[in-house]
Amino acid sequence: MNETIEATLLLNLFYFENGTYTKNENFIEAKRRKAIALLDEDADELKDIDPELAQEYAETISYLETLSDEEYQNKKEEFLQQVEVN
Repeated sequence: MNETIEATLLLNLFYFENGTYTKNENFIEAKRRKAIALLDEDADELKDIDPELAQEYAETISYLETLSDEEYQNKKEEFLQQVEVN
């Protein structure tokens, strides 16, 4: 996983509001296929607004498609623990 994918996932797992991170429960609760669908929806909306960001979402989707459901859950848990520690 590269920095672009990591940043995309972090920005979807958490919202940054009022100088603090808040969990995005909708994305956190999503299984791998649902997470891919949510990212795909956002990527479609971003195509005209920010093509570069849309490409980063597409790269993240491609990466998630290579993972098993269990691998995705493990990665997601690692991110959640990492942010809670920091």
